[in-house]
Amino acid sequence: MWITLFTIILLWFLWYVGNKLWTNSLLKKSATVLTSEDFEPQSHGHDIVDIREPAKFKSKHVFGARNIQYMMLKENHAALRKDKPVFLYDENMQFAARMANILKKDGYDQVYVLKNGFADYKGKVKSNQ
Repeated sequence: MWITLFTIILLWFLWYVGNKLWTNSLLKKSATVLTSEDFEPQSHGHDIVDIREPAKFKSKHVFGARNIQYMMLKENHAALRKDKPVFLYDENMQFAARMANILKKDGYDQVYVLKNGFADYKGKVKSNQ
């Protein structure tokens, strides 16, 4: 019983660490990661894309952001201009890292991701609560 529990915990830990390393690796080669303090002033006047679910976006989001779900943006990112900076965020950087990698491969050179996602954002937000 203890061995099984230990094995499950170990596997979860290895998955978690591997996932974090993979996300950081993707981000290093495909985007610039900005802290909350840098994200707000640098994104002003540019495309800010919230790739979370619509319900989370409607509840609370970065002021000036528009919501394009990850799967929709993955299939068709023609709504984003390649010649302008794109600022992405999600809940915890996982999908934003994947999206940044996709955009980089498609020729987007100025991709920025909010460090640690919306959970740590300290700038201006719009809330419907």
